Amino acid sequence: MRWSLSLHVAVVLLLSAFAVGIVAAMFWLMLGRPRLDAAGPLKPGDVYDGIKIALAIVAGAGGVVALVVGYRRQHLNEVSEEREHGRSFTDRFGAAANQLGADQPAARMAGAYAMARLADEWRQERQTCIDVLCGYLRMPHAPDAPVDEAGFTAWQSEREIRKTVLRLIGAHLRDDSPESWQGYDLDFTGAVLDEADFRGARFTGGDIIFIKALFVARDHDQVVFDEVAFADGSYVYFRLAEFRSGTVRFDRTVFSGGWVTFDAARFTGARVNFRDVAFGAGEVRFEDAEFSDGLVDFAGSTFTGAIVDFGEHRLESLHVTVPPARFTGGTVDLSRTATFTHPPRFGLRTAPGGLLLPPGTHIGDLP
Repeated sequence: MRWSLSLHVAVVLLLSAFAVGIVAAMFWLMLGRPRLDAAGPLKPGDVYDGIKIALAIVAGAGGVVALVVGYRRQHLNEVSEEREHGRSFTDRFGAAANQLGADQPAARMAGAYAMARLADEWRQERQTCIDVLCGYLRMPHAPDAPVDEAGFTAWQSEREIRKTVLRLIGAHLRDDSPESWQGYDLDFTGAVLDEADFRGARFTGGDIIFIKALFVARDHDQVVFDEVAFADGSYVYFRLAEFRSGTVRFDRTVFSGGWVTFDAARFTGARVNFRDVAFGAGEVRFEDAEFSDGLVDFAGSTFTGAIVDFGEHRLESLHVTVPPARFTGGTVDLSRTATFTHPPRFGLRTAPGGLLLPPGTHIGDLP
């Protein structure tokens, strides 16, 4: 379509003439290569036949020109419609982004829903829309409520908006979502999470980043990863995250592949449940993690194939060594695991205080 109209027509006419020549040659070969003998002077009937052939050629050429012009017109119309369609998406994106940045909480709430709906419909820029929603959660937010009434009201309103954004993201990660966001990147770096429901989500690809996130669940308000599936192709980072308070649940989660790291994370007061979890494949790493308070409970979990590593880890490509997990308080309870055929790696000679192993298992027996 970058050609001029005259060049486009000329090329199509040449191709048409070439095609006609090929077809005529094929018919001539199929008829046994008959000889075309001149029969003397042209008769009036021959002249009329020649005129008919010439008119047919002219009509065919005119038809080719008309087809080229019609094709170009249709293409330009489609391009114009596509541009208008794209412009409408762009306008909606700008409007939703403005709502997310509005002063009124109701407008920000509406902006969250508008951006999520736009992500469902605008597949070409779905990742951008998701990035905006995650970026909203990365904005500063106090983990504790202010004591004054006005400040508490504003804090509570902002908290509800953030809970809504997380709820929208979590719903799109489940298999029953009409428009799935599985496989897309999610960046929650530095976000404050005090209530999030990722129950039943499937992480099948992309980078899921909770680096430096702060988990501060309150009372019955919890951060839930129950029945989540971590599959091949997913990379989930809880690196440098802090689990400060409340309950964070990974109950009945299935590790069937992928890579999940809690390296350098700090467990400073929260209860983190890995109950009835199936560690079947993939890697789950706790190198350089600090357990200083709270409880990490692995009751009912099965260790049958995944690499679960609390020990020292050497990164050959970088020639550096990541130190093992540090047990300075709190409890890591492995005493009630259901299957321990492929136990975690600790690399320790003596069990630190707070590390509870299954009955009859000595720390020296572990890798």
